[in-house]
Amino acid sequence: MEFGIFDHIDDSGLARAEQLQQRLRLIEQYDREGFYAYHLAEHHGTPLGVVGSPNVFLAAVAQRTERIRFGALINVLPLQHPLRLFEEWCLLDQLSGGRLEPGIGRGASPIEASFFGVDPESTPARFSEAFDLIMQLFAAQGPVSFAGEHYRVAELPPTARPLQLPRPPLWFGASRPDRAGWCAEHALNVMSLVSAQRTRQTTDGFRERWAQLGRDQAQVPHLGVNRHLVLADSESEALRVAERAFTRFRESFDHLWRARGLPVPPVYTAASFREWHEQGGAFAGTPQGARQFIAEQAQVAGINYMTVDVAFGGITFEEASRTASLFASEVMPAFTGSGAAR
Repeated sequence: MEFGIFDHIDDSGLARAEQLQQRLRLIEQYDREGFYAYHLAEHHGTPLGVVGSPNVFLAAVAQRTERIRFGALINVLPLQHPLRLFEEWCLLDQLSGGRLEPGIGRGASPIEASFFGVDPESTPARFSEAFDLIMQLFAAQGPVSFAGEHYRVAELPPTARPLQLPRPPLWFGASRPDRAGWCAEHALNVMSLVSAQRTRQTTDGFRERWAQLGRDQAQVPHLGVNRHLVLADSESEALRVAERAFTRFRESFDHLWRARGLPVPPVYTAASFREWHEQGGAFAGTPQGARQFIAEQAQVAGINYMTVDVAFGGITFEEASRTASLFASEVMPAFTGSGAAR
């Protein structure tokens, strides 16, 4: 069992430059504390994500850290040319000494796609073409040509190369079980935002397809879930911090949908953090309680990886730092290398 950090870098109310500098300091701490990876979401035109170009921010992460792996989770493939994205990935991998682990997806928000003039109905086809072209670029031994409906490349010399060959590990946000087999076929790491029970359908489907392909179960990639998490010396203190931060986070998550008069996607099904905590979708409390929570999530979801979002809403730098420190010193050691979730 390994642990990482997931981050939206949603609007915290601080001046933008101050928030970004504080976040880089936190990531330096994640690096020192031994978290496996730092994963950053991509959003546009919404306070849910104030870093519209995650790969630019991750270039700073590459220079401020030494061991932690990192990547966007996800880069929204239909919103950028796959050649540009491939070249950015190669550059980040080289800059970081081979620590890049990028995520791919077609994006969940048709509103954000519309900002780029992209028809939301076209995003599945755009994603498929972009993925195929990127895989061709990683495997190239000579000039690359590709002719699709949305993307075309002619006789491109393969000048950009990653440090990790043939390619860096890739991640996919798979909240639908029907994508599990496809992820297994391409040996993708998987991240889920849905409940442990629904995630289990994906992890079971992944392992079933992995076995059908004749692959070693011991070599299964990361299969994970993300959970918001706040730790403190008492449960009441942790819940107080989490509730305050969750209110702001939900406002940011809901912002675009409410501004357009559209139904908010049912990603977060609770009206308050306390209710969400009680439903098992997040955790606030002490390290001892967190160990029990993670053990239950791992058993039900069939995961071998978990990311925690410790800096969301209006959580202060000190509060997020305290959570990360307690998690690394009093929670992670109970699971790291135990194989409890496999």
